Amino acid sequence: MRKDQIFVLLLVFLLPMTGCFGGIVGDAEADDDDNDDEPQWINDVGTSPITWNLSLNPNQWLEVKSSYGLLVMGENSSQEEITQYGLAVSEETGWSVNGGFSPIFGGDYSICGLFVEENCYSTDPDGDWYISDWSIIYRIHSV
Repeated sequence: MRKDQIFVLLLVFLLPMTGCFGGIVGDAEADDDDNDDEPQWINDVGTSPITWNLSLNPNQWLEVKSSYGLLVMGENSSQEEITQYGLAVSEETGWSVNGGFSPIFGGDYSICGLFVEENCYSTDPDGDWYISDWSIIYRIHSV
């Protein structure tokens, strides 16, 4: 009989405390909902030539997950080689994003297969290669 009395006594003390823990669980669930406020990923795809351009306002920030193209070598010959190739994401004033966050807010961005001396090429000026298909996965953060 003594064990039953101790059990009942513990219940009397512990039951009122169960309401204290309810708020903690509710707050944790509310924090999980904050992830819904993250911007959605955008996947833009296309074929040659690369036509992807993006203009951001000064209160926007670019995050790039990946930017790739299918590089076709030997266009002028009978044998072509196709390989996956990382594409450059560049901002018109010279900044670049190599997977990750842009170092600036705002700006005008484009992707290209070759970036040389501030020129962005989606095909080889000599005609030895071109990008047949391309994909960029990115999202825009507002600040």
